[in-house]
Amino acid sequence: MTKMTISGSAPKFDAQVLEQRKAARRNQYHLTSESYIVARGSIAFEFLENVVELANKGYILSNAYPVIAAPMSYSTYMRKPENVILEDLEALDAQVKLEYVAWLESERESYKQQLTAQLLKTAQEKERKREEDKRAKLLSDIQKEVDATFAELVIPE
Repeated sequence: MTKMTISGSAPKFDAQVLEQRKAARRNQYHLTSESYIVARGSIAFEFLENVVELANKGYILSNAYPVIAAPMSYSTYMRKPENVILEDLEALDAQVKLEYVAWLESERESYKQQLTAQLLKTAQEKERKREEDKRAKLLSDIQKEVDATFAELVIPE
């Protein structure tokens, strides 16, 4: 029979942990193509129009990603302007907080389930022990009664 014990307690909300998670997510945002938009066009003129239009809105042509000039498929990455990046980061911060709170709640629920199982198992073991002790006492009482009923067996020589 395996014995289950839980130790410690469920994690509590920690603003420092939340800030670390936000910082990690922001870093991921800046290091990936999430902070970029793709300008596309099926012909060179359409592609260049899209690049100029996005540049007029504050997007910056990226030197981190290649310009693709395949026939009928032109594209390039353009870095989003600061105001768009700030909006994205605010949305990401809110998402990270929601995910952190959901994780905390799931951990709390997991601890509650483990503690319930542990307490139930302990109660069942106590009940089983009580029943075994009760049965052993009953058998002992019956054995005493049986022994009292029958005298020693006397065999003449």
